[in-house]
Amino acid sequence: MSSYAVVSLKGLHAESLGTYLASLGLLSLVARKWPTARACWKDARFCLVGGPRTLDELLAHICEIGETNTWTDYSKPWDDAKRSDVKKKSSTHTAIWRALEAEEQSLRLFGAHLAIDGRVRMNPLLGTGGNAGKRMFAKGWSDAVSTIRKPPRKWSREVLSNDLGAFLSGGTCKYLDSFQSGSWFGTDNKIYNHGNLSTPLDSGRGRKRPYREGEITPWAMPLACEGLAYLAGGPSRRLGSRRQPSGAFPFVVTAPAPKGEGEAGRVDAEFWAPIWAQPMTDAEVRSLFLRGRAELDGKGATSPSSFATGVMSRGVDAGISAFRRFHLIHTTSQQTFESRLTAVVPVPKADPDSTTIRAIQAVVELHDSLPADRKAGKRWRFAGLRGPLEQALIDFTAATAGEGGTEPAWRLVDEVVSVLARVDRNGTFRRSGARFRLLPGAWAAGLLQRDPPDRESRIALAISSLVATSASGLFVEYRIGARRTGTGPRLEFPESTPARCVWNEVELAANLRATGERRVLEELRSTNPQPPLDATHRLGVDDLNAWLAGEVDEERVRLWLDRLCVFNWSGKENIDPARGLLGSNQVPPAVDGALALYALFRPLASPWLFRKILRESDIQAQPTSTCVQLGRIIAMLRQEDVTGAVEAAVAAYRAAGVPCADFGPMPEGLDSARLVSALVIPVRDDQVHTIFRRWRTPTIAREQ
Repeated sequence: MSSYAVVSLKGLHAESLGTYLASLGLLSLVARKWPTARACWKDARFCLVGGPRTLDELLAHICEIGETNTWTDYSKPWDDAKRSDVKKKSSTHTAIWRALEAEEQSLRLFGAHLAIDGRVRMNPLLGTGGNAGKRMFAKGWSDAVSTIRKPPRKWSREVLSNDLGAFLSGGTCKYLDSFQSGSWFGTDNKIYNHGNLSTPLDSGRGRKRPYREGEITPWAMPLACEGLAYLAGGPSRRLGSRRQPSGAFPFVVTAPAPKGEGEAGRVDAEFWAPIWAQPMTDAEVRSLFLRGRAELDGKGATSPSSFATGVMSRGVDAGISAFRRFHLIHTTSQQTFESRLTAVVPVPKADPDSTTIRAIQAVVELHDSLPADRKAGKRWRFAGLRGPLEQALIDFTAATAGEGGTEPAWRLVDEVVSVLARVDRNGTFRRSGARFRLLPGAWAAGLLQRDPPDRESRIALAISSLVATSASGLFVEYRIGARRTGTGPRLEFPESTPARCVWNEVELAANLRATGERRVLEELRSTNPQPPLDATHRLGVDDLNAWLAGEVDEERVRLWLDRLCVFNWSGKENIDPARGLLGSNQVPPAVDGALALYALFRPLASPWLFRKILRESDIQAQPTSTCVQLGRIIAMLRQEDVTGAVEAAVAAYRAAGVPCADFGPMPEGLDSARLVSALVIPVRDDQVHTIFRRWRTPTIAREQ
C-alpha cells in the first residue's frame, strides 16, 4: 500500500488574495521538480500531496530558485503596445505584438493581464494591465527577486531563508518591505492611528512614525506573481467581438450592486477564488482555471448574482468545494484597489431540486431587469434596487449549500417583495422595464412542509391562491401594481398604476374588502361574469372562525400574504404539493351568527359549491352567474344592512330553486365589514356546505 507525503502550509491561507495567489505560485514551482505533486485545501490551508516529503525539502527547492533567479520572468513586454491602444481606444498594436513579437513563455502571463476584442480589456485583478495607480506589480516583483538573490546590507541569506519558512508556516518574518503588493496583501498598506511605533523589524530603519507601513516578506511577491499565469482564461473566453473583463478571465465577475449610496463605485470587480478539497496536479489546476466559469441557463455567469446561482445549480467545474469571494475595492484612491474577503460560498454537495433552480432563475431575471446604479459624469445615480436583492441571493446560495434551514429562503422572498413594492411606488422605476416571473408554488410548498405552517400562513396561502378569470386577475395584481403579460406567470409594470391595485397602508381587513369589491366589479363589467372569489387552495373552517372572531395576528397574515403572493399557484405541479398544508379543520358543533352568514354568502362566490347545492336540491339546470347578487350583498354589508344582505341572498337561492328559510331580522352587533373581508378567504367546500344546510327550509315528514 503506497503512501503520499503531505506538507501542510498554515501560512498559505485563503483569507488573503495575496496568499491565495502565492499558493498557486508555489504549486507551479513545485511541479518543476515533482510533476506528479498535487495540491488541495484543508480548513482553508494549502496542502501539498505527493511532492516534497518534508517542509525542509520544499524550502531548499524554493531557496534554490531564489538564489539562481529562475523565477518565471515578469517584465510585461506588451506594455508599450497596450499603452498605444489604450490611448487610441483600439487593440491593433497589442494584437500585432501578440501575433508577431510575443515569445511563447510570455503568452500565458499576457493572457492573464489582457484580452482583446475591438479594444484592450484588462483583468481587474491586475489593475490596468499590471499596475494599480502607482503600485507597479512588475517593479515589486523585480525588487523582491533582487532582494532574495542579493540580501541588503546587515541582512544575511540565512535570515531570508528562515523568513521563507516562517511565511509558509504562518510564523513571523524579520525582513519586511512593501514590494508594491498592497492590492493583494492586506497588510501591505499604511495603518494610521497606530501610536509612536519603533520596531527593529522595519527593514532596519527603526524610526518612530505616527503610522505603520504594512510590509511583507520578499518571498511573498514572487510567489504571488508566479501564480498569475493561472489567471489566463481559455481562448474561447479571451477571444470574441464583444468580450468584457468579467467574461474573459476565470472566476472574475462584475462589481456587486451597491447596497448603500456611499458604496456606489467603490468596488471595481469580484474574484471568486475556487477552493478544492480533492488534491489536483498542476495540469488539473491549470485546466480548472482555463475553463473557470459558472453557467446559468447555458450562458456564462458574469455577475455576482448569476455566478452564485450557477454555483448552486452545479453549473460549475467539478471538484470545487467552495469559493472565496474577494472584492477589489477602492479605498483611499480610485486609482488603486485592495482585495477584501467578503464571503465564503460553499458549493452544494448534491444538485438542488428543479423547483429551487427555477425559483432562483426567476429572481436573477428580476435582478437583471431592475434599474442599475450608474455613473453619470463624476456622480453616481443610485437606484438601490439590485444590491440588497443580490446580497440576499448570495446569502441564500451559501445557506443552501450548508443546509441552513428555510429562513434564508424566506429572507430572499422578502427582498423580492420589497424590491417589487419599491418599483410599484416609483414612476421612474416603473418606466424602466422591470419585469418579474412568479416563483413556482411547489418551492414555497416545500419550504412550508419543512416548517409546518401556522394559522396566519394558512390564511395567507388560501387568499394568495385566488384564481384569475378573463376579467379579474391574480391576487398579486391587487397587491402590487403590476399586470400579467398574456395568461402566463410573467408580470410587468406599466407606466401608471392599474386601477385594480387597491392595496395600501390601511388595516388588512380593509385591504381584503377592497380586493373583494374590485374583483366583483371587474366581473360585473365583463360580458361573461365568473365567480370572482374562487381559489385553488381552501382553508379549514376553524381558521376562518378565528379570523371572524379577531383571534388572528393580522400583521403576520400581512407578512405571509406579501411572501406568498409572488408565487404561482396554478397548474398541477404547483397545486398538488400544497394540498396537505391547509389542514382539514372540523365544523364546530356550535355555529355563531358570523360563521353562519359566511356559509350563506360564500356559495354565491364559489361555482363548485353553488353547483353542489343545486344538485342536492335535484336541480339539473345550469346555474347562472351570481355576481350581481354577490355585488348587492357586499354593498349592503358595507352599509351595515345585514338583514337586507340576508334577504338578497335568500332571494338568490330561491330564484335558483333552492328553498331557504327566512329567519327574520338579524341580531345586532355583527361586524359586517369584517364579514366582507372574510368572503375573500376561501374555505373548504364540504365544510361550508355542512353549515349552509342550516339555512335550508325544514321539512316535516308526513304521517302515513
